[in-house]
Amino acid sequence: MATKNTYRILIWVIVILSATILSMGVSFWYHKHQDKKVAAEKQQQVEMPSEQRTRFFREQLNLQPEQVNTFRDLNRNYNRNARRLSDQLTLLRIDMVEEMAKTDADTTKLHAISDEMGELHKSLKNLTVDYYLDMKAVCDATQQEKLKEIFLSMTKTEEDVSLPRRGNRQHGRRNLE
Repeated sequence: MATKNTYRILIWVIVILSATILSMGVSFWYHKHQDKKVAAEKQQQVEMPSEQRTRFFREQLNLQPEQVNTFRDLNRNYNRNARRLSDQLTLLRIDMVEEMAKTDADTTKLHAISDEMGELHKSLKNLTVDYYLDMKAVCDATQQEKLKEIFLSMTKTEEDVSLPRRGNRQHGRRNLE
């Protein structure tokens, strides 16, 4: 009789373990696909060709034709210079990680890289300031207020690295530079 009960208990243990493993597998699969969807959506949001950005400003600020041409020129100039600075920052980040990964990492070199990254980041922020002020100079008072709102919303979403928070919620965004 003891063997019959043991056999039944073992069957139920196997059923419970199988159900647990199956539910874990489905859960992992689901979350993996959700993460891929979120990453794809974020990637689509980040990339916006300059012509679409000009159209966006035209629609949001109700720009006049002469303002659109000025915005287009400002946008092209900003994108060209910002891309150059961003590419330099990317190369420096790679150099930094490669140096940190060495068994005998040179902290003097790492600090020099971080100093250079700081200068490039400063240049990028100054470029953004000039870009904003040049656009603001072309706008009337109503457009200036809307431009401010647009830039405020961009500052809340454009950082690179998000840090985890208690409860696995997003705390904020931090840049590696």
